[in-house]
Amino acid sequence: MHHVLRFLALPLALTLSASPAAAQVVTRGAGASLDAAVAAPHFGLATTVPARNVTAAPRTTAIRLRFTQALDPATVTPRSVHVFGRWSGVANGTTSFAAGGTELVFQPTNPFSAGEQVTVFVSRAVRDAQGHGLGRGYSFQFWVDSRASSSTFTQAAVLTPGFTPYGAYGGDLDHDGDLDLSIPNEDSSDVSVFLNDGSGSFGPAVAYPVGFHCSSNEGADFDHDGHTDLVVANILDDDMSVLIGRGDGTFEPQVRHATGNGPRGVTVLDADGDGWIDIATANRSTGDVSTFANRRDGTFDPEVRIQAGVSNETGLTAVDMNDDDLLDLVVIGYGSNSARILLGDGRGGFHLGGVFPVGPNPWMVVAGDVNGDGHNDIAAALSSGSAASICLGDGSGGLLAPTFYAAGTFPIALDLGDLNGDGLLDLTISAFGSGDFSLWFNQGNGTMGAPQTLGATQAASCTVLHDFDGDGDVDITAIDELSHEVFLFRQDG
Repeated sequence: MHHVLRFLALPLALTLSASPAAAQVVTRGAGASLDAAVAAPHFGLATTVPARNVTAAPRTTAIRLRFTQALDPATVTPRSVHVFGRWSGVANGTTSFAAGGTELVFQPTNPFSAGEQVTVFVSRAVRDAQGHGLGRGYSFQFWVDSRASSSTFTQAAVLTPGFTPYGAYGGDLDHDGDLDLSIPNEDSSDVSVFLNDGSGSFGPAVAYPVGFHCSSNEGADFDHDGHTDLVVANILDDDMSVLIGRGDGTFEPQVRHATGNGPRGVTVLDADGDGWIDIATANRSTGDVSTFANRRDGTFDPEVRIQAGVSNETGLTAVDMNDDDLLDLVVIGYGSNSARILLGDGRGGFHLGGVFPVGPNPWMVVAGDVNGDGHNDIAAALSSGSAASICLGDGSGGLLAPTFYAAGTFPIALDLGDLNGDGLLDLTISAFGSGDFSLWFNQGNGTMGAPQTLGATQAASCTVLHDFDGDGDVDITAIDELSHEVFLFRQDG
């Protein structure tokens, strides 16, 4: 059986936390309809291809979801099962069923973008042939490969955004297959959108107003129309802005939502398993996490707060830390030098997992399988430590002791990605104080070799690792917030 679906995008967090033994759960009345079908005791997601957390799946890979029971095909829709490439956006493709109806096969129409992370979401609306529901949502992530390359980067151009740029989303905003840029500008309180002309060159910036001291941001399809939308955290306005994309590289006017005070981190995931994208922010000044449930139309319920308990919560990311095919939240505490794991239950709840040391004054956190053991690891930028740390995950929600990698002074951002096409996740660190971007190449066991350095004019602020020229290797977009410049470093292949 074959039919065509428009598969969709990346969602986030929705409920409250408590003790590991008894997590409080905040739910929405609208969610009850998903639970109308009683969950079968043995109906669930059994295996996936690609396997969770792999770092070099083919760009044209078929995605195979094997369930424990035959599926009801009518319940597999673009809102119940969807695929989102972090940079390529909503994945379109053809679905079919195999293995007696127990396996769902999705073949993307177009290749994923080189080196990007892909997230697959399965909502609680999926049922088996007898009408039994899953009882929870499922999510898993993998990375796609990039071609073997030189590890040599040449500055190709400099873009001029608004005033004090920091943070960027490097995905396809206009459905033309190449990667664009949207860059928040802290002090001009807007987002600069640069559209790629297909060759890795960008047109002039178009500005979209958001809140004051806007910073961290992410892309997702919040309203299920197949277009990439944006969420931006506004640090000094204590709120976030949601910009709904029109699909042509332009956006509707912002919609604002109050957060805790001083939101410095933002992430997305489907916390409640309803197939719609939710949002979470890390709020440094109030020392908590705000979660926003999607109302299933691209608008959001008022925030619900989580007390993560790590002091001055500054950054967070959504990733599966205990290998249960549910996205969790990793939250870093600037004031406690530690990370808290908030374990998602796939129905909108979070349990307080462990607290683990990461190093002095962490500013940003990212995650991926660095050492190739199939478990997610984390990396944190240590703003007062002149370093970044990598903490290996144990696959059960725990982190091992940090390993430190020296950077310049005041490192405030970092990222993971395969810079040289060897199938391993490398590390970039942005040192604001000393003004350099350091590139650390994975040696194959999760340790990083001697760094390569790219310069900034004044303050190395952050990077985006994406294939902006479309040649199959990973390039670097790098931002200097004091000189108000965006550097395009093209990899030479």
